Amino acid sequence: MRLFRTYLLLFILLNGSCITILAQEWQWSVPVTGAKGPVRAFLWIPAHCKQVRGVVLAQHNMEEISILLNPSFRKTMGEIGFAEVWVAPSFNHPFNFKEGAGEVFNAMMDSLAAVSGYDELRRAPIVGMGHSAAASWPYYFATWNPSRTLASVSVSGQWPYVRGQAAPDIWTAEQHINYIPALETMGEYEAAATWSAEGLKERQEHPLMPLSMLAVPGEGHFASSQAKTDFLAFYIKKAAHYRLPKTAAGKGAQPLIPIDPTRMGWLADKWRPDAPPAAPAAPVGKYTGNAAEAFWYFDEETVRAVEKYGALYKGLKPQLIGFVQDGKLAPQKNSHLQIDLKFLPEADGITFHLEGGFYDTVGGATPRLANWTGLPAGSRIGHAAGGGPITIDWVAGPFKKINAHTFALQLGPGLEANPKNYVLTFIARHPGDAQYKPIVQQAQMTLPARLTEGKEQHISFPAIANQQVGAKSLVLKAVSDAGVPVYYYVLEGPAILNGNTLSFTRIPPKAKYPVKVTVVAWQYGLGREPRLQSAEAVVRSFYIVKVSYPFF
Repeated sequence: MRLFRTYLLLFILLNGSCITILAQEWQWSVPVTGAKGPVRAFLWIPAHCKQVRGVVLAQHNMEEISILLNPSFRKTMGEIGFAEVWVAPSFNHPFNFKEGAGEVFNAMMDSLAAVSGYDELRRAPIVGMGHSAAASWPYYFATWNPSRTLASVSVSGQWPYVRGQAAPDIWTAEQHINYIPALETMGEYEAAATWSAEGLKERQEHPLMPLSMLAVPGEGHFASSQAKTDFLAFYIKKAAHYRLPKTAAGKGAQPLIPIDPTRMGWLADKWRPDAPPAAPAAPVGKYTGNAAEAFWYFDEETVRAVEKYGALYKGLKPQLIGFVQDGKLAPQKNSHLQIDLKFLPEADGITFHLEGGFYDTVGGATPRLANWTGLPAGSRIGHAAGGGPITIDWVAGPFKKINAHTFALQLGPGLEANPKNYVLTFIARHPGDAQYKPIVQQAQMTLPARLTEGKEQHISFPAIANQQVGAKSLVLKAVSDAGVPVYYYVLEGPAILNGNTLSFTRIPPKAKYPVKVTVVAWQYGLGREPRLQSAEAVVRSFYIVKVSYPFF
């Protein structure tokens, strides 16, 4: 529970300040009626999707957005006809259905259905996904509306029946998530070696709950790797395969096939950090190991994927990495993100540089380093000679990666209405080599959301004319009266940006016309001499319209 409370505090600190900057579009968005404060729901539908068969739904915390925007994740969702909905900031973090969370959800999905033209969003099955202290809500959604829940995914979060501030004790004795698949992921540098105990206990107490766990060697709490993201997509695809009827249900609610884990599926031994499974995986009813130490999985293919993942890096030595600023490794702290980086921009006010480095000693400022390595603080530690350089990547927050060591502030959808600060979250990674296992290290950088000192500036952004279907791109022409470059982001619409060129993406075939596109122009200012205040952002919306020809 201590770990859970720690990550709950992390959620509270970061929720609303972390946004997406990847070149992926959200074709529609709507305000969330009934939420506390300004909240928007963003919708992505695969470009060729004629009928939405399911929806992956995430309330914003941290890791969810990098999963939803991942190109290969979206590719898999496109293959199975699944849409994505991202709500930022979260509309009801624990999904407290006794406080109206369900009614807010229903109204939100009705609004998205109406604006997009995909009416089936009102009833489509839901895969709830959450991260960290925001990862219990999918279970609450499932118990509130089990007939609409395809699966629940907890990424580095809690088990279904653990209760706390982020998981209020509001279920009745009759409420449960039996027959609904649930997946828990946990990294080695979190608590993967011990986290299974509670899950296995719950599996014994609730034998009709199809509960799975993915242990993730060489990974931590704060970022999703490509391999883990690929597994999540694979898991959702399996859930769709086993639970969606083979024929569409027409305009009514789509009945889901229940999963009875006592009659179907496979069992596999829990993850053991430096040992092989205690018994071979086998179908339910044929498992020869201790079932009390085994998790349930859809089938043999799922088991083999989990086993392959769990077998990685056994017996390899630990290593530690960090972030280099001012020519030295930034200090570790006994805090959630462990490393606080300084915002040291170049002359443009938004571009900055970071590098990674290896530690040669196990630091004592935080107990995590000793826990990760199994070595006492002060011990000397080596590192890989191979495996390539340390890489640094985006996790969450308003910035983009330009190249290996160069980053820049980049605003985007999902910001709070009036944030005090922007929090940028980074992950450093090294893949290890033949002797050393992979290692990750997170860090954060905090900067004011608005510069208020220096000369004022104002943005002039001409109105954008409506565009006809088939238009390829247009050039945005906002200017600042301070003579500095103006930057942009797409709030909603089938479009992506490359500099000041707005390129249109394929519009899904059932889209309701006209389709709205909203672009925001912004200029951060300069935090050093000559100081320049942040400009008020300017919003411009236009529509993509179908051409109508008169009859003669």
